Amino acid sequence: MTPIVIAVFAGVAFVLGESALGPLGPFVKTVPAGALAFQVWRKGRSTVTTLAVSGLAISALADLLIEFSFLAGLGAFLVAHLFYIAAFLGKEPRFSGLRLLPFAAWAVLVLPVLAGRAGPLALPVCLYGVVIFAMMWRAAAAVQGPGWNASVMGLVGAILFGVSDTLLGYSRFVAPLPASNVLIMGTYWAAQALIAAGFLHPRRDS
Repeated sequence: MTPIVIAVFAGVAFVLGESALGPLGPFVKTVPAGALAFQVWRKGRSTVTTLAVSGLAISALADLLIEFSFLAGLGAFLVAHLFYIAAFLGKEPRFSGLRLLPFAAWAVLVLPVLAGRAGPLALPVCLYGVVIFAMMWRAAAAVQGPGWNASVMGLVGAILFGVSDTLLGYSRFVAPLPASNVLIMGTYWAAQALIAAGFLHPRRDS
């Protein structure tokens, strides 16, 4: 089986059969991001792809850690986003202030609500929020043209990551959401898959 097929099967198994997996569940959860990291790694060895692979691999570790400690998982995902930011900066280093505006507005609307309900986790939630919104901004800054190209895939993936984390934060700190696991994990793995796809084109890397 290819890494992509393995990622899909593991993701479906975790979402639909988490309770049946028992103690194996947290480890199955790491497989999709880990498989995507391997897929990107074997397709290219540039600095940009190496940074993206690091973000995916650390995300896989974060998937495991968050099952045992929310704060540890949050910290690992923050590091993953820093690698994604570096990868997107490698594609496009220009500031792109206009492309920051929608994500700044999203952060202003969402972070006070989540941090206000997060109690002792308010500061880590705010710090993580700033980093993931910066990641989305840099993905937007890296978009190189219209059409369904690699840079647009990366942006859509980054936005879906923001959607997933917004849903997770709301479900955890504000109010439970119906079918939250399917919504959160579905958008999360779609995000990682699209971010990975955005770095599977060596000609775009520099």
